[in-house]
Amino acid sequence: MSHGAVPNRLADGARGGLAPIARRLAALGVTANAVTLVGGGLTIVGALFLALAMPQLALIVLILGTLADTLDGQIAKASGGGTPFGAFLDSTVDRIADASLFVGTALLAVGSAQPALLWWALIALVASFLVPYVRAKAESLGLAAAVGPAPREARIVIFLIGLAAWALLGLDGLFIAAVLAVALLASITAAVRVAHVGRQLQAKGR
Repeated sequence: MSHGAVPNRLADGARGGLAPIARRLAALGVTANAVTLVGGGLTIVGALFLALAMPQLALIVLILGTLADTLDGQIAKASGGGTPFGAFLDSTVDRIADASLFVGTALLAVGSAQPALLWWALIALVASFLVPYVRAKAESLGLAAAVGPAPREARIVIFLIGLAAWALLGLDGLFIAAVLAVALLASITAAVRVAHVGRQLQAKGR
């Protein structure tokens, strides 16, 4: 599976590193669905800190939320495999988390009078919803659409790197650049997926 701008080795290594923790949590009776909900809740809280221009707290909480988002799948595997409801819940919470990130960024932009950041946040919000929608619609037609440079993992990594530059180094310009990059790459990914689906349909004569 391609992770877009995130090297596959790095993404797979991160999951592998969390596997022992996931197995321990599963042995303690912690469910994947519970971790999914915790991860979503942490992301909402982190987005609130971001909206309040508190980048350090936002970074810490969002990293914890991202780890939870990665752990839930590992816990499901450790528990013998996921369920259809678990997959549905995970996808739904992911959309809520994505919306929280960019709504929080938009509120930050309004509060700090940064119109450019506001526009990039809104574009990133819309494009980040289009990317999984195009894939889901394609798969409902029996087609594949897991292509493009910025699947969700890549977008989150870019966003967090930009936030870390602001929180740790005071480089808020790099955070704005990261939001811009997410907006552009997500838009490109959505367009690439639409084109990919179109080629498949044309090849099938549909």
